[in-house]
Amino acid sequence: MADTRPVTTLKSKAVKPKEKIIQILQLLLDVLMHVIETIGAVLLSAMTLIIFWQVITRFKIINVPTPWTEEVALMLLVWFGLAGAAIGIRKESHIGVEFVTALFPTSFQKYINSFVGLLIVVFSVFLFIEGIALAKGTWEVLMSATLLPRGKFVYLAVPTAAALMFVYGLEFVVKQFTAGGKNDD
Repeated sequence: MADTRPVTTLKSKAVKPKEKIIQILQLLLDVLMHVIETIGAVLLSAMTLIIFWQVITRFKIINVPTPWTEEVALMLLVWFGLAGAAIGIRKESHIGVEFVTALFPTSFQKYINSFVGLLIVVFSVFLFIEGIALAKGTWEVLMSATLLPRGKFVYLAVPTAAALMFVYGLEFVVKQFTAGGKNDD
């Protein structure tokens, strides 16, 4: 039996190629943000469990020495903290920036925000370059308890987070010019 219902078509607005690219980039940045937040939640959970285990073993509740827990918790803390800084840039939740911007008249805030965004981008480039140098300089230096290379497992977080900060800083600057200084998502 054939379906005799009328076929309805939706007339959609024609999307300009530039707008389509912006939508795709926005979607990619949203997905990246979700991935970073998920990884951050996993890092925080793992860090909490490891520190809990460290407390149990340190106070002789169970007699199992675990010298690796402090190094692993520190490693997770570095990655978590730097990922959190990148997330803060994307969500525009750095209180210092908001506090300073609020001191100026509304008509001038777009320019202040743009300048702040450019400073974030420049700082991210600096952090990326210096982070690479730091990671390279400690690439083969082993941590004492885990014997993991410090440059690969700890300091590689610096250029990784700097790259994310750079991308989110650029997004912030672009929003200032395309949305007239209003970043309400």
